[in-house]
Amino acid sequence: MLRAKRRYLMVRVVPPSVQVTADELRQAVAGELARLGGWLALAEAGISVRRAGKEGDGFILRCSLKSVPLVLHALTFVKSLKGERVRLDVTGMSGTIKCLRR
Repeated sequence: MLRAKRRYLMVRVVPPSVQVTADELRQAVAGELARLGGWLALAEAGISVRRAGKEGDGFILRCSLKSVPLVLHALTFVKSLKGERVRLDVTGMSGTIKCLRR
């Protein structure tokens, strides 16, 4: 059985004054994915989010290679988190976390 290929996206929340948890970001992106492509697209993407490091560093979002275009599209549709207007910037993409942090 073949292993599923993953991609890691470095995502920053703008403005940085909005304090967001990884779970809140995952729920917002998952909601937009489900809205754009339905539950099947959400399941195929297999997204997970975690903090990149320090408080203001941003987040690392993991998704399947096949779903990268749809995930990038969903990130552009996230307009608010915690009731405040935000923008999600993708500052990098890589096949490994180690290369992403460089």
